[in-house]
Amino acid sequence: MKQQHIRILACAGILAAIWSCSESGATQDSVAKSSSENTSFKIPQNIVVIETSYFFQLGTQYYLIAPTNMTVSDGFGKIIGTFIPSTGTIMSLTGEIITINLDLSKLPIVAPRE
Repeated sequence: MKQQHIRILACAGILAAIWSCSESGATQDSVAKSSSENTSFKIPQNIVVIETSYFFQLGTQYYLIAPTNMTVSDGFGKIIGTFIPSTGTIMSLTGEIITINLDLSKLPIVAPRE
């Protein structure tokens, strides 16, 4: 009887591991994934933040996403585009796609200094 429970639990664990691995790999763009999940980077001290925002780094560029109106600004506070939550896309003011499949729940939050 105990061996049957162990087998069931082992199968459930294997299925859960397979499901979680396949979902996370398929839902994020590789560039966005490497930038947002890399916790070794530090948020620069000279970033201009007017309201609590999500921080995203793509290469050497820093982006701040304001959750109230989904505007995207650069590290100096200049608005450079918008964030489209349904697709996870940052689009520049000129219509150029900066990144796709960005998950805000995985990004660090930056608050303004007092």
